[in-house]
Amino acid sequence: MQMKPSFLHNEKIYKWLAFVAILLGIIIRVSVYLQNRNLFIDEANVARNIYECGFAGLAGPLSYEQYAPPIFLWLTKFSTIWLGFGEQAFRLYPLLAGIASLFVMYALLKKLGAGNAAWYAIGMLAIGYIYIRYSTELKQYISDVLVVLCLLLLAVKTDIQKTTGSKFTIIWLGAGSMAIWLSMPSVFVLAGVAAYYFIHSIQHKVFKKIWLIAICGIVWLAQFGAYYKLILQTQAESSYLQSFHADYFLVATPDSIKEWNHNIALCQVLLSEAAGATALALVFNFTAIVYAMVYLVRKKRAVAALLILPGIALLFAAAINKFTLIPRVSLFIMPIILLLAAIGVGLMLLHKRRYINWVAAIIAFVNLYNHNMVHFIWDKLETEEITDALDFVMENGINNGNRLYLHNGAGPAFIYYTTIHPEKDKWRSIKNADRLSWDADYNGLAQWALSPSAFIFTSVYAADLADTRKKIEGQMKQVASIEKPGCYAFIYSK
Repeated sequence: MQMKPSFLHNEKIYKWLAFVAILLGIIIRVSVYLQNRNLFIDEANVARNIYECGFAGLAGPLSYEQYAPPIFLWLTKFSTIWLGFGEQAFRLYPLLAGIASLFVMYALLKKLGAGNAAWYAIGMLAIGYIYIRYSTELKQYISDVLVVLCLLLLAVKTDIQKTTGSKFTIIWLGAGSMAIWLSMPSVFVLAGVAAYYFIHSIQHKVFKKIWLIAICGIVWLAQFGAYYKLILQTQAESSYLQSFHADYFLVATPDSIKEWNHNIALCQVLLSEAAGATALALVFNFTAIVYAMVYLVRKKRAVAALLILPGIALLFAAAINKFTLIPRVSLFIMPIILLLAAIGVGLMLLHKRRYINWVAAIIAFVNLYNHNMVHFIWDKLETEEITDALDFVMENGINNGNRLYLHNGAGPAFIYYTTIHPEKDKWRSIKNADRLSWDADYNGLAQWALSPSAFIFTSVYAADLADTRKKIEGQMKQVASIEKPGCYAFIYSK
């Protein structure tokens, strides 16, 4: 994208804005990382797999309804070998990946010629809730973001015309193979990479280079096929996960207003999580993205394929029930959304009509302000603080496991903190608490429970919690309670 001089285009100002955004993003991530919140249910289950399995075991299907790419698990395993099994050891790689993503995003935007709007995309990435949370959480989602950005940057920096055939093949066989085993959704981006080089080769009439793309593509597909067969298939086809993700698949052939609204709502959620949920943000970002896509299709078709095809592939996979549009799982597509939005904003800032320049700049800053989560520098980000509940029940005289009952959602974190965590001895006396199943009979349990007894709930819907408490309180009287974000503990007596 050729940037023309403009009264709003001062390169130094834009560079400083991008630098401030990167610095702020680092400060927020490190602050949240040092807050050291509890592992929640999914993190605890991943931690249990890493603790229980060797490197070979982590290359196969995981236990406890979890899935994560092998290289991600190996990097985390190395971290725990060096630093122990505390929360920060498990979250070190996501933290580094989240920080690195800010720098790679900036380099990519400069390479795409959208440096004048880099501050907008980096700002969203730096201060948006979903990016901050998963930069400090034991899940692979922010690692997916880093892999996607690295693949895109490598594509625009590696000129197929100027690179020798052997070097090009080595680069992309290595990068593509690493990406597949480090980030499952990287296959969507590799499809865009292949299309990018194919179109580039056709446009510049370097037809003999097309076979290099074909070789790389065949090797990538073979590896992804093996990855799916060996690791993903069991989980992807499990009735539990299909049921859990059912509401987050697209309707492939919508034939009613309800089905169209379902599809539109899922796409809207992705856009709002990526770059702001206000009506102003949704309209502005959608406009910027469409503007960018039209520009790229008309002027830079290879880049258009690189950035647009991964999104099309994602929507197709969601339509055939092979990939969920739950925002955290689809987090990998959000940096591409930000890239397109930034390209569109950059074009607006260079528009010949001055009022468009000013309107675009003002709305972009308003969106950043509305989307920001800077307060997490001083306010703790909490998910399920089960250790507060454990300490609470022990401080209130529940020092024996036969007086403590755990909702099924609390089980994984309880196992982690009483058997794996470095401070596990602190809760040794309640280690044998009764971990209940999802269909536990709370009414009958309360009838025969010792007095006093405690119940801990995490990963529970508000309506289910209220219903369960009503059943317990039909037999027992509540005498003390603690209610934290995502975690509840209640002590009852007869």
